[in-house]
Amino acid sequence: MSLINDALKRARETQQKNPPSGAPPLPPVESPARGGNSWILIVAAVLFLAAACLFIGQALFGRKDAPVAAVKAPVVPVLPPAGAAPVQAPAPKALPPPATNTNPPPPQVAAVEQPPRIQGIIFNAARPLAIVNGAVVNVGDRVADFQVKQILKSSIVFQCPDGSLKTVKLGE
Repeated sequence: MSLINDALKRARETQQKNPPSGAPPLPPVESPARGGNSWILIVAAVLFLAAACLFIGQALFGRKDAPVAAVKAPVVPVLPPAGAAPVQAPAPKALPPPATNTNPPPPQVAAVEQPPRIQGIIFNAARPLAIVNGAVVNVGDRVADFQVKQILKSSIVFQCPDGSLKTVKLGE
């Protein structure tokens, strides 16, 4: 048994003199400092929004190829408030008796109605619009006695009261 004890003693002594070999422990991982570059994202977002607003503004209100006449606002009648008493119109005055005229009346000439005036065209292949006589119209709408049959890029095709078609160009 002493041989075993001696062997164990020698093994303990050699272990104390030679510690186990290996790499030194790694240092703890540190996260990088934050907040230094966040202002770049804010500036980029503001510039992106400004550019988007500029392009949208040019698309909506930009200069068109053909000059567009000023659009007159439609006349809207003013109605009295709901609880107000109605206003009475003055009674019409009696007209004098008609004079007897021996000459026959002149023949009546049928009034030829002028085609509507095109003030602007907003062309979109899916849903074209036009500004005619101060009102926004679609295909199929009526302007006076004319019906809008087709809206093209620079003209509109109207159907006249007599059934014929008339093309009116922008600015005519």
